[in-house]
Amino acid sequence: MSGSGDSFFKGFIFGGIIGSIAGVLLAPKSGRETREELSEEAEKIFEHTKSDLENARKAAIRSFEEGRDRIIEKMKTAKSEVEEEVEDAASEEEKPEKKDRKPRTKRDK
Repeated sequence: MSGSGDSFFKGFIFGGIIGSIAGVLLAPKSGRETREELSEEAEKIFEHTKSDLENARKAAIRSFEEGRDRIIEKMKTAKSEVEEEVEDAASEEEKPEKKDRKPRTKRDK
């Protein structure tokens, strides 16, 4: 649903730009006035685009930082799990094996 809304908005903006340019070019004004208006319109478009790019850059940085933080947290969790497994394995190795003891008889005393 948002895809069609985005398409409509982009079409609306694009149509507005084309209409503005056509209106300026077809208006009965001198070349200087027309160039000034075109320059002003181009500056408005540039500022709008610059703002959009800045917002996209900020969103990309925020997304990257969130992803990086999730990866770091998962790595810390995995590291602690591996350390626990290594400690468990080491403690298993340290336990002395029980020797099979024969029951004592009267002769052994």
